[in-house]
Amino acid sequence: MWNDISFMKTVSRIFLLVGLLVLVSSIANAQTIRKRLTTDLLFGFNFATMDIKGGNMYKEPKVGFTIGANVNFKILHNIQLQSGLYVTKKGLRQHIQRSEYNTAMDIEYYGDTLRNTAADYLQVPLCLGYEVYLTKHFAVNFNAGGYVAYGFKGKNRGEAYATTIKDGVVQGTQITIPSYEEETFALRKWNRWDYGVLGRVGLIYDIWTINLTYEYGFHNVADDGRELKNRNMSVALGFRF
Repeated sequence: MWNDISFMKTVSRIFLLVGLLVLVSSIANAQTIRKRLTTDLLFGFNFATMDIKGGNMYKEPKVGFTIGANVNFKILHNIQLQSGLYVTKKGLRQHIQRSEYNTAMDIEYYGDTLRNTAADYLQVPLCLGYEVYLTKHFAVNFNAGGYVAYGFKGKNRGEAYATTIKDGVVQGTQITIPSYEEETFALRKWNRWDYGVLGRVGLIYDIWTINLTYEYGFHNVADDGRELKNRNMSVALGFRF
């Protein structure tokens, strides 16, 4: 949890610094607004994790994708509203390794559990932002707001093994949880709805765009007694028209 808070503080500082630089540059250059309404088509990659209550030490980044479109509408000078629709793949990846030593029998037990959960969402963001052209073709924007998402597809896979070692020699490995596959959003598994906040920094050159986004989920998506909340960093490339 501490690492998650520390990371959020770092991301917040980066967004704040970029916002201040954009504001100073816009005042210095006094560039005019280009289009009042623009659309960005985007495709990129997610690096998703979870805030797992009591289990953050076992999580690993899960690589997914994001594809969709933004609509940017200038409401006052360079201040804009940004919304859109995305298909985005998030989820949870865990590699749990535990060990136990029996001193009386001089035997070591190693447990190895793999869990890989994919969750595909339809996601709608709504952000307030600021965009400014620093040169004729180059612009920067900063957006912050919230999102709501609906999970429509996904698979949950896993398996577990236990290895016994005596006198430094492997005695054997047995399957403790057979390999399984089930629906992510099945009854008493994961909730379909998710919501949270996000921050985004974007660069535009001519018609080409690149966006860095961080999402912080508020909703517990687990429906099986655990507490899981989405965390996601994404990088997306696109073009504007």
